[in-house]
Amino acid sequence: MRTKIVPVSNVARLSAASEALLDRAAGMPGMGLIHGDTGLGKTTAVTWLITRNNGVYVRALSTTTPSSLLRTIARELDLDPRPSNVETVEAIVQRLAETGRPLFVDEADYLVNRAALVETLRDIHDLATVPVVLIGMAGIQRKIKARQQLTGRIAQWVEFQPATREDVRLLAQHLAEVEIDDALLGALHEATHGSMRLAVVGLSHIEARAKAKGQKRIGLADWPAGTNFFFGDAPRRPAKAA
Repeated sequence: MRTKIVPVSNVARLSAASEALLDRAAGMPGMGLIHGDTGLGKTTAVTWLITRNNGVYVRALSTTTPSSLLRTIARELDLDPRPSNVETVEAIVQRLAETGRPLFVDEADYLVNRAALVETLRDIHDLATVPVVLIGMAGIQRKIKARQQLTGRIAQWVEFQPATREDVRLLAQHLAEVEIDDALLGALHEATHGSMRLAVVGLSHIEARAKAKGQKRIGLADWPAGTNFFFGDAPRRPAKAA
């Protein structure tokens, strides 16, 4: 299997939202929200986006406070510790404004119910004028909508959706080192129930089977009926009726 970012539908929407934030007109809000269920490829896509834009990445914890959040951001920006939160915010804002680097805050679910943390992020966004992107699980958007300080500043809302059949086809084209026919890809997509993670795992197993048999192309007829595409308790393709 090859290792690369594939322009599936979620990645394409994420890229478009990123460009909109970076190229926004002066005075326009510059916050973004990336959210969705686990297994949909969010982590991989966000990692790619951060790398591409030389972003500043921090991860919130259940124990995060305004002071600890500011220290973490400062450390990622190679800033020396400051004696107060006010001075730390000023240093962070100056460095972000100078570099233009966007700020990404993962596990933002831990932050949105805590007013002091929301205000801290709002201050950084307003003063540095660089994109500030929150990353969270499904449901975080409902919590954010209750926070007017954030809602009015979030210009891009990107919800990761289950993988489509075309997404699985694109993954196969870009990642698999053997040709996989459409019927087998359709069966794989059905078995994944939209999980991008399972789609990649399934493709790797399909490719491994083809290579073990010396095949450059593999189809549904080459995949034994009832064989699991994955490990564990993932769903199986039902056997054909006799």
